[in-house]
Amino acid sequence: MAEKKQETGVYLYVPMVLTVAFLIGCFSVSLAAVRRNVSGLTADVSVSQSDRADGRGTVRRSALKESEGLRYRMVSAADVYEVRPRQAVSSDKSSDSSTEKAAAAATNTTSATEKDTPTTEEQTTTTVAETTVTQPETTATEPETVSTQPAEPEKEVLVLPNDHYINFIPPKEDHVAYLTFDDGPSEYTEEILDILDYYDVKATFFVIYHKDMADKYKAIVDRGHTIALHTYSHNYKKVYSSEKAFFNELTRISNHIYGVTGVRTKIIRFPGGSSNTVGDRYCKNIMQTLKKSVPAKGYIYHDWNVDSGDATADNLAPEKLLGNVQARLTKYDTVNILMHDAGTATRTTVDTLPAIIEYIYSQGYTMEKLTPDSYAVHHDW
Repeated sequence: MAEKKQETGVYLYVPMVLTVAFLIGCFSVSLAAVRRNVSGLTADVSVSQSDRADGRGTVRRSALKESEGLRYRMVSAADVYEVRPRQAVSSDKSSDSSTEKAAAAATNTTSATEKDTPTTEEQTTTTVAETTVTQPETTATEPETVSTQPAEPEKEVLVLPNDHYINFIPPKEDHVAYLTFDDGPSEYTEEILDILDYYDVKATFFVIYHKDMADKYKAIVDRGHTIALHTYSHNYKKVYSSEKAFFNELTRISNHIYGVTGVRTKIIRFPGGSSNTVGDRYCKNIMQTLKKSVPAKGYIYHDWNVDSGDATADNLAPEKLLGNVQARLTKYDTVNILMHDAGTATRTTVDTLPAIIEYIYSQGYTMEKLTPDSYAVHHDW
């Protein structure tokens, strides 16, 4: 009787052990999956925290997320993540294709070896011939490994060390900065465009007429930026001599841009801004008149609320330009930053632009180009 009870207890004990073991196994697998997901989120979310869905459900990708070779710190409320951006899709495809080609070549070599494997006697008779023929072939092919092509010159402004970091936080809601460049294009336009491309930032160029600069106007448009009107001559006496003279200046620069780029734009900036008093020297109350007639004719004018100060003096120290931006940037949710793309002062603007962009990123602003729907900063508001 006791033996039967003992056997019954064993039969009951075994299923219980198996059940407990099964539950422990399931819990371990679930825990491992959770850990994988958490680690994946730690890597991916730290990169994509800056992705923000708009009202239509689309995702706005962080500008820095797609930059190759650039490292940055993604700063959240409590933590700092150090992230190295992923490789671009194009480089991944090229590496995959090269791997496939290498595999195919290895397969072909293997099949050819299997097909043409000689017998022992053939190997003996051909070994001597191969050694005598192979040697001169090797020496003959050695010079081919030396490249005679000159190395492409590097653009110093874009060369940053791999351990260069940007302090970057997810964009704050409705915090937008517009980088704007007046008076160009110029000899510095290409450098400015290269820096903007490096940081994946779009900007706005308020241009005037410059001779032999057709390629610069076109480059602004072709590289995805907004080209806008800043009058034809930027000569205050001509521009503000009358309302008719002002619109004649706008028409001339508009036609020139259209002829070069095929783009018609209605976005403008007054020389000196809408609050300038210089125009009164040539026509009384001209700015009050133009601030009414310009919108009535379908144009949209933009002033600025942050001035880099790059036009106040030649060779202004980069730390001074950056300090001017830092002093006013965070006072506004929507920021229109005034810089220039003409004159000797622009050399300092080019040198300071990376630091300005990185500071804007560090304060949680996105950077966009002006469009007809963009908020327009006006000095009299």
